[in-house]
Amino acid sequence: MVSAFEFVPAIAVLPLVSFVVALTFGKWMPKKGALAGIFATAGSLLISIWTALTVAGFLGSETAYHEEIWTFATGIGTFDLHLGVFVDPLSSLMLLIVSLISLLVFVFSLGYMNDEDETGLPRYYASLSLFSFSMLAFVFADNILMAFMFFELVGLCSFLLIGFWFREDAPPSAAKKAFLVTRFGDFFFLIGVVGIFATFGTGLFATEAGFPAMAEQAITGEMPGPVSEFLSAVGMGAQQWFTILGLLVLGGVVGKSAQFPLHTWLPDAMEGPTPVSALIHAATMVAAGVYLVARMYGFYLLTPTTMAIIALIGGFTALFAATMGVVKQELKQVLAYSTISQYGYMMLALGSGGYVAAVFHLTTHAVFKALLFLGAGSVIIAMHHNENMWDMGGLKEKMPVTYWTFLSGSLALAGIVPFAGFWSKDEVLYEALIHGLGNPVLLVAWAMGLLAVFLTGFYTFRMVFLTFHGEPRSDTAEDPESVRWNVKLPLGILGVLAATIGFINMVPIKKLTGLKIDFLHKWLVGSETLNAEFLTGLEHYEPILKNVAGIEASYIAGSEITTLLLSAALSLGLALAGVGLAYRLYAVPEPVEHTKKLGGLRTLLMHNYYQDEYQVWLAEGVTLPLARVADTFDQGIIDGVVNGISSVSLFSGDRVRRIQTGVVSNYAALLTIGLALLLIAFGIVGGWF
Repeated sequence: MVSAFEFVPAIAVLPLVSFVVALTFGKWMPKKGALAGIFATAGSLLISIWTALTVAGFLGSETAYHEEIWTFATGIGTFDLHLGVFVDPLSSLMLLIVSLISLLVFVFSLGYMNDEDETGLPRYYASLSLFSFSMLAFVFADNILMAFMFFELVGLCSFLLIGFWFREDAPPSAAKKAFLVTRFGDFFFLIGVVGIFATFGTGLFATEAGFPAMAEQAITGEMPGPVSEFLSAVGMGAQQWFTILGLLVLGGVVGKSAQFPLHTWLPDAMEGPTPVSALIHAATMVAAGVYLVARMYGFYLLTPTTMAIIALIGGFTALFAATMGVVKQELKQVLAYSTISQYGYMMLALGSGGYVAAVFHLTTHAVFKALLFLGAGSVIIAMHHNENMWDMGGLKEKMPVTYWTFLSGSLALAGIVPFAGFWSKDEVLYEALIHGLGNPVLLVAWAMGLLAVFLTGFYTFRMVFLTFHGEPRSDTAEDPESVRWNVKLPLGILGVLAATIGFINMVPIKKLTGLKIDFLHKWLVGSETLNAEFLTGLEHYEPILKNVAGIEASYIAGSEITTLLLSAALSLGLALAGVGLAYRLYAVPEPVEHTKKLGGLRTLLMHNYYQDEYQVWLAEGVTLPLARVADTFDQGIIDGVVNGISSVSLFSGDRVRRIQTGVVSNYAALLTIGLALLLIAFGIVGGWF
C-alpha cells in the first residue's frame, strides 16, 4: 500500500516547481503564473491532508515518519550535514495550515493583482511560490541546520515580496528594514546552531539520537561523551550552557516572529501587496519563529530560565503592541500591530508551559488573521487602494460578503465566544495563570496578557465600526468598486473556519461536561507515538507536566475548575468591555477621533514610542562610532603592523632580487666575496688573526 509519507517531500517540491515555471514561462502563461501556483499549492494541500490522516492513524499504523533525503557533507568531526524529513502531529498540522493559506492567497491574488502591470506578475507569483516552498520545507526539517537554511530563505522571500513595488520609495526601504532587523536576530540563531552542533555532534530534532534527547541525558546525569567533553572544555554546567544555547536560538525567533525589541520591521512590511501581508502574518515568516520554539520545546523545557524569559517577552509584547494598535488610522497598520500582539500570546503560552495552547492559538490565528488581511484587501480594492479608515464608513451594506466574513474574523481576534480566538486565547491565559501562581515572572506576564485583551477588543472593533458602519466619509466610500468571486471565495472559506475551528480543542467544556471535544490536545500529546523531542524534559518541569503530559488532576480538582471558569469569565468580560467602549465611541453616523484626547500619549503611540528613532540613534550614534574606532584600530594598528612587516619584506626582497642579474661572472665574484667573508669570520672566531 502506498503511504502518504513517501510523498511528503512533494509538499514543498510542488511550489518550488511552480516557482521555476512562473519565473521562466510566466509571461507567456494565462494569469502570468498564478495558475501554476494555484495547482501547486492545491497539490501540497491534498498531500498534507493525506499525511495528516496518516499521522492520525486513519490510514495505517505508522503515525510518524523520519528520513534523510540528501547528505551534502560527511565526515565533519562526529556529524554529517543533510536534508531530512520529519513528520509528526505538530509538523503535519503546520503543513496543513501553510498549504491552505498559501492556496487561498494565490486565489485571492487573482482578484487583487489583476490591475498590476503584467510584466511584474510572473515575478510576484514566482516569489509567492518560493515563499510557500521555503516555509513548507522549514516545517518538515528534521535538523536545526536545515531549519536555519530555510528560515533564512523565508527571510529572503519576504524581502522580495515586501519590496515588490520597488519603483516606489517606501517598499524598498521597508524590505531592507525587514531584512536587516531579522538578520540581526538570525546572527544569534546562527551562533546557536554552531553551538548545538559543537555541543552534541548532531542537529537532529527528533529520535533518541537528537540533541534534545542528549540534553535530557546530560541534565539527568547520564552524560553523553561528546557533551561531557564539550562542557568540560567550556567549564560550565549543563543547564547553564543549554540556557545560553536556547537564548541564542531565541534571538532568531524574536526577529522572525516580531517580538520586542525586534518587532519594528513588521508594521513597515505593510508596504507589500496585501495578499503578501496575509501570507507573512498568518502562515509563513512570522509563524516560523513560534513554530521553531514549539519544534524545540523538549530542549527549552530543560531550562526554566529561558522559559521565563520567553513568557515575559510574550506577555510584554502582547500588551506593548496592543497599545499602539488603538491609535492607528490605516487598516493594515491596525492589523500589523495586532499580529505582533497575538504572537506575543503564543510566546506567553510557550514560556508558561502551554505547548498545546500555543499551537492552538497559532492555528486559530492563522485562520482569522489571514481572513482579516484578505478582508482588508477586499476593502482596499473597493476604496481604490486608500487604506485610511477615516475615509471609509458605510461599507456594510455595499460589501456584505466582506463585512460578515470580516466580522467573523474580528470576533475571533477579540476573543468573543464562541469564535475561534476565544477558545485559544482563553487557554493561553489559563496556562499562564495556573503556572504563574507559583512563579512571579509568569504571573506578571499573565497580567500583561490579560490587560491586552481589553485593548484588543477595543482596537479590533474600532476598526470594524470605522470601516463598515456609519455614513460614508468620502466619495469612494459612497460608491466603492465591486470585488469578484476570487476575492469572495477565500473570504467565505476563512470566515466559516474563524467561527468553527476553535471547536477542535474545547478543553474547558470537555472538563466540565465530559464531552470528548479536545481533539487537538489528543492530537499533539495524547498519542503513544509522541516523538522523543517533545517528551524530553517534561519530568524536569513539574508545573508543565501537569497539563502537557495529560495528567488529569490539573483539570479535575475543584479549585482548578474554579480557576478555569474565573479565567474564562475575566478574559471574556475584558474583551466585551473593549468592544463596548469601541461601540460607544465609534458606532455612530459621524465618528470623531477620541484618541486625540490622549494628548502627548497619543503622539507617543502614533510614533510607536519613537522606537525607529531610537534604533537609528543606536545605529548612527553608538554603533557607527564604535565601528569607526574599530576600523581605525584595524587600519592603523593591525593592518599597520602587517603592512609594515610586509613592506620591509618587499623592500628587502626587491634589493636581493637585484643581485640576480643572470651574468655568470657576477655570480662568480659574489661567491668569491662570500667565501672570503666566511673565512675572515671563522678566523676571527677561531683566533687565527
